[in-house]
Amino acid sequence: MLSERKVLLVVNPISGDVDKDVIFERIIEKTGAEGYDLRIYSTTGENDQETIREMLENIRPERVLVAGGDGTISLVAQAAYGIEVIMGIIPAGSANGLSVDFGLSGSVDQAVEVAFAENTVLIDAVSINGDISLHLSDIGLNALLVKNYENSDMRGKLGYAREMLKTLSEHENFLVRIKTENETIETDALIVIIANAQKYGTGVTINPAGDMSDGLFELVIAKKLDFIETAKILAGNTDFNPEIMQVISVERADIECYDKEAHFQIDGEYKGLVSKLEAHILKGYVRVAVP
Repeated sequence: MLSERKVLLVVNPISGDVDKDVIFERIIEKTGAEGYDLRIYSTTGENDQETIREMLENIRPERVLVAGGDGTISLVAQAAYGIEVIMGIIPAGSANGLSVDFGLSGSVDQAVEVAFAENTVLIDAVSINGDISLHLSDIGLNALLVKNYENSDMRGKLGYAREMLKTLSEHENFLVRIKTENETIETDALIVIIANAQKYGTGVTINPAGDMSDGLFELVIAKKLDFIETAKILAGNTDFNPEIMQVISVERADIECYDKEAHFQIDGEYKGLVSKLEAHILKGYVRVAVP
């Protein structure tokens, strides 16, 4: 049974540039007005998942609210796996891709209202080499961009643009072999995206067919930069030239970079160089409050 009047708020105190005091004030006001028993946990970077799991099991809240970016959301989702709880998202990170996909704005007031509302959806996750991806992960060009941006001394759109130019000059294609339940693909690739969702945090739609609740994820395989195919993606068109772009829906995939290692990121967090990835869908992973 759920304890209907309990809420756990998990805050990443160092994520993004959002004023956490505003978030605290708004949630304290909301829970006080509606009679919720509010508990708060600030992440420390040490044993957070285990601690959050213990709090969820002991408190048994109706909702767990997450104030942070995609990494913090993924952390809490893993801690909540198998527990009957609704996760509410308060976008407060440098990368808020998942909230963009759900149509949440940067407004704290709107996010708090949605987090306490009754509209929810049960979403899937993708297990990649044992890590959990709720959103978008990839090997190749974008992962190198994530690495370069993480290591840069300039933030915001200008910093992102600068690192994009740098990344395009550094990146090299790689040879990849992809085995799914239905086929084997061998190709030269610029990027291979493991997509549970549709949009990057910038708002760019990279996987128009994506549905986080359909029991499938997509592999988006781009073989080279191409203006026409990129324009199709931005327009939501899925009629791609297979010589340049492929999108396939799968339940599992083994991905091997067989000429050299490739850069890898998961939900906006750079993970390093990899040669092999094993990915499979985890259906109905967590329930999320959405607009």
